[in-house]
Amino acid sequence: MIKPNYKKLKPIPEKELSEHGRMALKAMKRAMRKLRAEHKRLGMPLISWKDGKVIEVDP
Repeated sequence: MIKPNYKKLKPIPEKELSEHGRMALKAMKRAMRKLRAEHKRLGMPLISWKDGKVIEVDP
């Protein structure tokens, strides 16, 4: 198998983001908190990606 030729992306530190970038990051974090809370309330697992595989995480 041929090894992919790409560099891993590094996250941009929050202090280096533009104002719109910080607002988008804050909105994404809030949405994830709400999603986790809803799944926990309904007793549904969260679907996630880990080590190249799709997994179910219990709430």
